[in-house]
Amino acid sequence: MIRAVIAGRSRVHSEALAAALSHSRRVHVLATASRPQEVLALLGDVTPDIVLVDFATPEAVKIVADIRRRTPNVKVVAITLGETEAEVIQLAEAGVAGYVLPDGSLDDLIIAVESAVRGELYCPPRVAFTLLRRLGAMAASLKDDEEKATHSPLRALTGREREILHLVDDGMTNKAIARGLVIELATVKNHVHNILKKLHVHTRIDASTWYRRGGFHLKLDP
Repeated sequence: MIRAVIAGRSRVHSEALAAALSHSRRVHVLATASRPQEVLALLGDVTPDIVLVDFATPEAVKIVADIRRRTPNVKVVAITLGETEAEVIQLAEAGVAGYVLPDGSLDDLIIAVESAVRGELYCPPRVAFTLLRRLGAMAASLKDDEEKATHSPLRALTGREREILHLVDDGMTNKAIARGLVIELATVKNHVHNILKKLHVHTRIDASTWYRRGGFHLKLDP
């Protein structure tokens, strides 16, 4: 039987919910709490499989995050009024393992609890749509970033030009670079000219600034 703690805004509501869940013979309610601080105190005394949180979204987000931080093995299901994208995402980022809307049934809640304990996410279709839409937006943003990186001017540089750009960024003069790489000074000057042209900048300082803003000085790949 699943062991649960119920945390809600109303003691009457929490106790009624506890009675209903216990009657189902699938969930054993260890304790109830009506204030956020009581929830964390209870988790020091009992070890539930899951905590049901029934608070307004801003408060629920903090409670969920606190529970997950203190007891990472305990799952949290939120009974939430919030259906906006911001509210749903905030709860997801806090670590919620399931959503049940206030108009959901007791069976919905039990399914959410059992799913969470199995490591599955249960949520109503409206919430699922919100999560998928956000996931799609994140995927599109990531793809856009990857495409920008693919078309980076850095990719137009040869291995030797990247090496010299790194040395330019280190503040080395053309003569010092020539000595270090054992190549002709004229060759270094030609490489630097090509680097500036490919990066669409006019000075060595501009090239170094571009190099650092892109974080390329942190990448070791040639």
